[in-house]
Formats: sequence, structure tokens, C-alpha cells
Amino acid sequence: MKLNPFYLVVDTADWIERLLPLGVKLVQLRIKNQQDHVLRAHIRRAKQVCAKYDCQLIINDYWQIAIKEGCDFSRRG
Repeated sequence: MKLNPFYLVVDTADWIERLLPLGVKLVQLRIKNQQDHVLRAHIRRAKQVCAKYDCQLIINDYWQIAIKEGCDFSRRG
């Protein structure tokens, strides 16, 4: 997989929803100091929007929650 050297790092799924229609193809969701249910909601929304716009989603800090929410880390392309 070849990654773009520039990508967005955002702290909410709101930003992902706003920016992906502009052509973003790689984004990192990096949320700090939130409760699990808030993290799950943002990860779920980010995953749905990224799938709609064929955008690669990176989640580093809460990868365990991302896996539980069905994020696919095997994607190559």
C-alpha cells in the first residue's frame, strides 16, 4: 500500500464528514480523553463515511475499539 505523505488528522467524525466530500483519501481519527461510548460513536461514523468516499481511515490510539466496531485493518491497495 502506498500512502500519501500528507493526510488529515482530525479529532471528530464531524470533520471527516465535512472534508471527505472534498476528495480526501486518507485521514486519521485521533480523539483524546473521551469515554468509550463517545469513541465508539465517532469511530462508527468515521468508518461509514470513509467507506462511502473510499477513504483510508487510520485509528491508532483506540485500535481495540476500532476492531470491535468492525474496522478492517487488512485492506491493501
